[in-house]
Amino acid sequence: MGPGIIFRNVKLFVQVALLFILMVILFYYLTTPIYHFNEPQKFQGEYLHNPYQQIDSTHWLKYNFQVQSRAWGGLTDGRINSNQMIDSIYKLFDYNYVATSDYQRINTHLAGTERFIPTYEHGYNIPKVHQVCIGAKRVLWRDYLLFQTMNTKQHIINVLRPDCELIALAHPRLLDGYTLNDMKYLSGYDLLEVLNNFRVSTEHWDMALSSGHLIYILANDDAHNVLNSNEVGRRFTLIHANSTHHDSIIQALRSGAAYGVDFYRNDDEPMKNKIERSKHIPFLKRAKLFGDTLKISVSNKVFHIRFVGEQGTILSEVDHVSDAQYVINANDSYVRVEIQCYDASVLYLNPVTRHMNRSIEKQVSSHIDHFRTWLVRLVIIIILGSAIVLYLFYRNKKTLQP
Repeated sequence: MGPGIIFRNVKLFVQVALLFILMVILFYYLTTPIYHFNEPQKFQGEYLHNPYQQIDSTHWLKYNFQVQSRAWGGLTDGRINSNQMIDSIYKLFDYNYVATSDYQRINTHLAGTERFIPTYEHGYNIPKVHQVCIGAKRVLWRDYLLFQTMNTKQHIINVLRPDCELIALAHPRLLDGYTLNDMKYLSGYDLLEVLNNFRVSTEHWDMALSSGHLIYILANDDAHNVLNSNEVGRRFTLIHANSTHHDSIIQALRSGAAYGVDFYRNDDEPMKNKIERSKHIPFLKRAKLFGDTLKISVSNKVFHIRFVGEQGTILSEVDHVSDAQYVINANDSYVRVEIQCYDASVLYLNPVTRHMNRSIEKQVSSHIDHFRTWLVRLVIIIILGSAIVLYLFYRNKKTLQP
């Protein structure tokens, strides 16, 4: 077989492969439903729900659900991280568990133990619209590679839902993967990765909460190189649970019995120094409602305790204290708390929210518009069909010319 034949065969293979990929991409976009998004309703009612009402401050467990290991033959970022390396580094920072969230792969390290939580990061698209799938049964390969709309984002959430115990929207501010308008209307997910090594997305969180979506915080390192002190031990979730058992952690995250910590980063700090510094971060002792008064207590005096309401509005701020309180007024649909320490680290608490009664139902703000879905599909089919017919017509016409 000569070089010319080999070249033609390789060229044909590449063309067929590219055509197949293009057909899959087109199929995914063509089969995406069109959703009707209702105008969201703010939290309302006389009942104030506080996810920390029954906490015991001795039971905080330190977790991270975003770190990449070597996967897919080293093609993805995280190629220098082994499971053993990840475990050893995070153990130095006193983590109780680290769920490795490889791209499109469930890492089975520690599978078979009670604390194992199968997790992966879904998404391989250009706009970086990703989701952290916690308690995942299988990997979803469907995605929208080139661009995303609110319809595709909602559809991915809905398709992920049956196979994930918890769905967290990942790093929403990164490349504006999720816009503020998205946060107003998207529903069906559980957590928002407000704190990520790449971005802090409090504005997105406040938009979701201001729109009546009961979404709780997730804070992760999203480390790709665990030997780099800038990437590890920086952002993490403290979870209130009696044990590291899979079910206890999932239930605590789902119920909001957790808070996020943004541990201030000293650039290129020696790992030993950072580990020592991390041992002195103040922790939440109490966040309890007494009637309509929310009382906060921290283990040490802090720079300030800030109460935040709709659209990120600062409702109250108290400086140089370890205790603070705020009387929730009738116009506050939710109140969340930010606690800034003297080293500029910040603790982000989940919100106290208003409801009609103790039976809390999460808002579902969209449903499939079947008429528009099939109308759009029909238009696309007609356009593609016309393009193919015109291509074949001009190709045959060119062939028949003398």
